[in-house]
Amino acid sequence: MGIAALLTLLPAAILPYVKPGLAGRPTGAIFWPLLVTATVGPLALDLSVSGGIWRTGFSATLWTIVAATMFVYLAVCVISDAAQRLSGLVLPYLVILALIALAWSSVPDRPVSGNLLTVWLQLHIGISLLTYALVGLSAMAALAIWVRERALRAHRLAGWSANLPAITDAERLQIRLLACSEIVLGVGLMTGMATHLAVSGAIVSLDHKTLLSILTFVVIGVLLMLHWGSGLRGRRAARIVLLAFLLITLAFPGVKFVTDVIIG
Repeated sequence: MGIAALLTLLPAAILPYVKPGLAGRPTGAIFWPLLVTATVGPLALDLSVSGGIWRTGFSATLWTIVAATMFVYLAVCVISDAAQRLSGLVLPYLVILALIALAWSSVPDRPVSGNLLTVWLQLHIGISLLTYALVGLSAMAALAIWVRERALRAHRLAGWSANLPAITDAERLQIRLLACSEIVLGVGLMTGMATHLAVSGAIVSLDHKTLLSILTFVVIGVLLMLHWGSGLRGRRAARIVLLAFLLITLAFPGVKFVTDVIIG
């Protein structure tokens, strides 16, 4: 099933490199069917293997991230032409995650049964996935800015790099995604505190995941203030976005990798 889900991602990931002129067109006859297929595949895998439980293993976490990111990306593409032109970065990134998930699919996980999945916990998990998807897409927009600026300076803007969104469009999309992720991450931190308070009686547990999530919140907040206050943009802003993505990656799948693969 994992291989089947991976195969649904591949056509959309390859399209920007095979036919660079088609991937970014909002009315492209090929782009939308492939994008919907790439969204349905990981979602179907995630729903079919859950069976009323929450799978907490490293491989399951990666597949859930792929499914959530594809769902959010499809929604963003509907309202943003610039997001559609990010497919040459977003889809290969998700293919890499899917390959890693397949490679570690044999690692046992510790599923959480349905009776432990309270509404509050499900809300917190959903917010966490939405946050990671938004920050991940922001990082892809930042990477597009970096690639586009480098290509323009080298006078080599052609092929798939030419199909990336214009720098101003990518920056606008990046800031909007970061603003949304900051709000969602703030809500996620509060729901996490509430969940921890209900379980242990303490407001917060200063573990690696919590500390990295708080640091991500601070980094994104500083970037947004610098952007709106001093006009920080371009490659300097892109580096900060990629730093925020690194931090939240360490906080979410990174912790899973350490606990389930290295230690487990």
